[in-house]
Amino acid sequence: MTQAALARESEIPAPAAVLSDCSPEQQVEQRYLATLQALLDDALEHEHMDILVDVLTWNLARIGFSCGAPALGDITRRLGAHVCDLGARAAAEREVAEAKKAGRMTQ
Repeated sequence: MTQAALARESEIPAPAAVLSDCSPEQQVEQRYLATLQALLDDALEHEHMDILVDVLTWNLARIGFSCGAPALGDITRRLGAHVCDLGARAAAEREVAEAKKAGRMTQ
C-alpha cells in the first residue's frame, strides 16, 4: 500500500449506526460490520493497515475465484459504488461545514 494511502488511514469514515429492530439479513450484516470494524480499529491502532488490506483483498479474490468472473465484476462494481458514496458523503459534510462557517446555516 502506498504511503499516501497509509497517511489517510485516520480519515476512514465510521460505520452506520446499529439498528435494534431489524431483519435476520440485517443482523448478519451488522455482525459482519462489527467484526470488520474491530479489525479496522486494530489495524489503525497497531499501524498494520497494509496487512489488513492484504488479508481482505485475498479473501475477496477467493470469493471471486470460487464464484467466477461475474462475481469478480460484481465485487469491483460494488467497491467502486461504495467509494463514490463515501466521496459524496464527505463532499456534503464539507459543504455543510463551509456553509456554517460562512454563516449561511445555523449551528
